[in-house]
Amino acid sequence: MGGAKKTPAPAKGKEPAKKEAPKKEIQKTSTTSVVDPKIMDQIKREVPRMKFVTPYQVYSKYNIKYSVSKDILESMRQEGSLKVIRGTRRLDIYVPSGAR
Repeated sequence: MGGAKKTPAPAKGKEPAKKEAPKKEIQKTSTTSVVDPKIMDQIKREVPRMKFVTPYQVYSKYNIKYSVSKDILESMRQEGSLKVIRGTRRLDIYVPSGAR
């Protein structure tokens, strides 16, 4: 009962051939924390035309940091071009101020 387990010893002289798979290069895109004025103008032009806006949409479309996209949308809300339609601690959903 319960003796030591024996594993088969590897065959001497023959080693299994390992095939090395070519490594895939992953390109990482860098996000910026400082927003270029051209991009900021583009955001201010295009965002009010959208049906609704979340920070993730701005983050992914303009390749900026998520926290920066939240700050941009919040500043646009304070200016009056956007308003919050639904908000939680983690996410706010904005609509253009002329909508709804």
